[in-house]
Amino acid sequence: MPERLALFIDAAYLERALADIFAQREGGRAVPLRPDFKRLPGVLALDKPWRTYYYYALPYRSNPPLPAEQAAYEGRKRFVDFVGRQPRFLLREGVVERRVVRGEETYVQKRSDVMLAVDLTRLSVLHEITAAVLVAGDSDFVPAVQAARDAGVRVRLRYEGSTAHADLIAACDEAQPLTRHELEAIRLPG
Repeated sequence: MPERLALFIDAAYLERALADIFAQREGGRAVPLRPDFKRLPGVLALDKPWRTYYYYALPYRSNPPLPAEQAAYEGRKRFVDFVGRQPRFLLREGVVERRVVRGEETYVQKRSDVMLAVDLTRLSVLHEITAAVLVAGDSDFVPAVQAARDAGVRVRLRYEGSTAHADLIAACDEAQPLTRHELEAIRLPG
C-alpha cells in the first residue's frame, strides 16, 4: 500500500513560531505572520500530503463586538476562508474564550488541540493514513501520537527551535526542527 500522509498543523503554534523567528514588531507588539498555503504542505511535510488539517480559532468578539474586535475578526475570517479554498486543506475551528483572572483579562484558545488529537487518532485507527506530520509543540498531543503509532502510523514532528515539549519529541518516530530556510519559504511577504 502506498504511503498516505496527512499533515496536522496547530495554527497558533505555527504562527507564533513564524513571529518569533522573524521578530517583527509593530508598536511593541508581535505582528502575526501568515504562511503561504500554496507552499506550506510540501515544505512542512517534506512530501505532498494526501490532506492538510489546519486547526485555528477566530479572534474573540464580545457581544456586541467592539469595532476593533469586529475588524480583527473579519480580517482573520477572510484569511481563513482563503485557506479553506486551498486544495486538500481541511479546516478545524476552535473558539477563543475571554477570561478574567485576578483582574487580568486573557484570551484562551479552546478545542483546537482536542480536535487535532481526535483527528490524528481517528484517521490512524481507521487506517486512513499510514504517516502523519505534526506541526505542534504541546505535550497534550502525546496520547494521540502514541495511539497513532500503536495503529502502525509513522509520526514525524516538525517544531520550531526549543519550543516543543521533550515528551512530545520522545513520543514521535522522528522529530525535526523547522529551519529558518523552511520558515522563510512558507512566510508570506509583508
